[in-house]
Amino acid sequence: MPEAFKTPPGLAVQAGTVPLLVAAAAAAERHGLPALWSSEFYDRSAVVTLAALAGATSRVRLGSSIAWAFGRTPVTVATDFRSLDQLAPGRVSLGLGPGNPQVVAEWHGLDEPRPAARLAELVTLIREIWAVHERPVAHDGTFYRCILPADPTLPPLAGSGPPILLAGGRSAMTRVAGAVADGLIGMPVASPDFVAQVIRPTLAEGAARTGRGGAVPITGMTICAIADTTARARAVAAMQLAVFIVRRSCAELVAFHGFEREVAAVGEAAARRDFPAMAAAIPDRMLDLLTVYGTPEEARQRYREVFDGVYEESLLFASGKGRPSAGFQDEIAAVCETFATV
Repeated sequence: MPEAFKTPPGLAVQAGTVPLLVAAAAAAERHGLPALWSSEFYDRSAVVTLAALAGATSRVRLGSSIAWAFGRTPVTVATDFRSLDQLAPGRVSLGLGPGNPQVVAEWHGLDEPRPAARLAELVTLIREIWAVHERPVAHDGTFYRCILPADPTLPPLAGSGPPILLAGGRSAMTRVAGAVADGLIGMPVASPDFVAQVIRPTLAEGAARTGRGGAVPITGMTICAIADTTARARAVAAMQLAVFIVRRSCAELVAFHGFEREVAAVGEAAARRDFPAMAAAIPDRMLDLLTVYGTPEEARQRYREVFDGVYEESLLFASGKGRPSAGFQDEIAAVCETFATV
């Protein structure tokens, strides 16, 4: 067994069917990975998936990366994750995010000019609802209204309920996470220097606004691709990075590292839907700084040298969006085997 990591990584899976995720969770637990987080899109529910994962595992920690914050009412979010906590006591984390403005407007039918403020109020209200066994909820805020009588028959959640982590790519959302959340669930594109010099100070700024003490923990995702050759792994990692790096939520990271020219080339290829050109526009310098890739031994070494210890909780990100299911299953298995602790 290789030398232990400071922060043994878990797994974050984007896309794939619910049965595929159940198999991934079983593999993660069998190999001793500490956590498995599940994404949400228009083709798969994070909540339903987490319920299935809770029933298929007994030790691995579970989380949503991310669940749609504005596609559900506060009572729905609170109820869903109260139920999940009963299925997997102490193992479930609530990762919430609004999605980008297009998702908010076109998928959920909301015109919300202040998503960060709305998200902050939502977190406060969820916690109020989780405490309804102790006191009534009489919330009449800027974005939400909720009236519930106290219900002492409800069993209390452990502590104050599942940890609530907010997704943050831009500074406004990161500050909200620092102000009101139990932690930040970071985008799968970040470098150690960007985390240390931009994300953590921004979290601290948010925490200071509400008088919170102590550092706000980060659950960070890192794109990971493992194959039998370096070239094959690089091709997968480059394509995944190209998909994310052109998003507006990565603008601060791009400016921080001076990647504007490279990202412009990726964007031009994306506008033509030229996927090979998108991947080809990703230089080695960017790939080495932002991803974990290579043969199993190379991937372990890259993780150890670049990302081990950067986050309080580390997740290796694998995406099957738009790819054959069989190949994606093989990639998930490779991550579990490569980073196995048992």
